[in-house]
Amino acid sequence: MLRTTTLSACLVALVASTCFGQVKLERKLLEGTNHTVESTTKFEQTLNLAGTDVETKAEHKATVKATVGKRDADGKLPVQEKVESLQISTSVMGMNYDFDSANPDTKGDSPLEMLRDVHKAMAQRVSTTVYDKNNRVEAVKSDKDIVGGLPVEVQNLVKSQLNPESMKKEANEQLDQLPTDAVKQGDTWQRATTANFGAGQVMTFHMELKYEGPVEKDGKKLDKITTKLLKVDFALQDSPLPFTLKSSDLKPDADCKGEILFDRELGRAVESTSTTHVKGDLTFVAAGMDLPAKLDLKMETATIVK
Repeated sequence: MLRTTTLSACLVALVASTCFGQVKLERKLLEGTNHTVESTTKFEQTLNLAGTDVETKAEHKATVKATVGKRDADGKLPVQEKVESLQISTSVMGMNYDFDSANPDTKGDSPLEMLRDVHKAMAQRVSTTVYDKNNRVEAVKSDKDIVGGLPVEVQNLVKSQLNPESMKKEANEQLDQLPTDAVKQGDTWQRATTANFGAGQVMTFHMELKYEGPVEKDGKKLDKITTKLLKVDFALQDSPLPFTLKSSDLKPDADCKGEILFDRELGRAVESTSTTHVKGDLTFVAAGMDLPAKLDLKMETATIVK
């Protein structure tokens, strides 16, 4: 009897030591609540093509209000998202373009003005993300057909970014950043996320995420996750561009890093930042001839959820 009791005690101690310090980072969707997402993306790129540097700089700022609805009998839950403000500033080889949803018709004289109708429609639309009973994204819907009303040449540039299936895939990839199992401090896992830059240009970022443990910020207890970029893939998918991609050899720089602060009570990330710096060689094919290129791309993102 004593031996059995001792064995049971050892097993309990073993289980306790294994589970000690573990936390479950579970996403929640609290019905009937609202929150606001403020995001900023800064983008700098130099593409050396046939000996010529093509420099691009851009900054996007957006504020989006999200309203969580009620689940229906099948467990589906709609989350409505409405853009409250959108500012975009872009410079490509000396051509400048600015958009502000507060003054959407203030135009410049750059050829990039072809994008104004896209951004006006994006600033006015209301989208709905539908989650299934397992809190996976089942569909992304919009109250406006943004692409259908645009000139064909503009449609070809933006349709891959605004494709509902692409948006659904990217939304689920964001959900998948969280580990499915409980984690303890120091645990790591790997995930891949996709970024669509338009005109069929797609980058896939392979990351390692690490649970750093609990932290306190502004009097609140949060869970900190850091990210490290391991690998980058680039592809052209159904692209309207006048060339194809033959090969890609892009590598992340040492300064790539990211941080996610997760609120277990609310069941969502409340703050995230990332710095991505990618450099390397690309080979395109145009008119049957190889066209070597070098890419230097840097992106900085910051998101706050209130």
